[in-house]
Amino acid sequence: MTEWFSKKPGSHVHQGVDDPTMLLVGAGAPDWVTLPPELGGTKAKVLGAFQAPCPMCAPQDLSDVPHLAVEGDNFVAECLEHGFAWYRKL
Repeated sequence: MTEWFSKKPGSHVHQGVDDPTMLLVGAGAPDWVTLPPELGGTKAKVLGAFQAPCPMCAPQDLSDVPHLAVEGDNFVAECLEHGFAWYRKL
């Protein structure tokens, strides 16, 4: 059985989607994510994690935030100001 969790940007606590009383604390990078509806809303495998500036904050703010590389040439930055910022490299 696989349990899916959701999280808020900057939080280290992940809440169970099917069972909101189930919590996962400090899990690190996930194995899978759900793409936003604009990108199909499907589940996608995480290929890697790295730190870099948020694409929405740069070049004004070059502070590093967590990023995930996701299959299908998708990336997501976890920014405290902009939330989860999905992007593709050109």
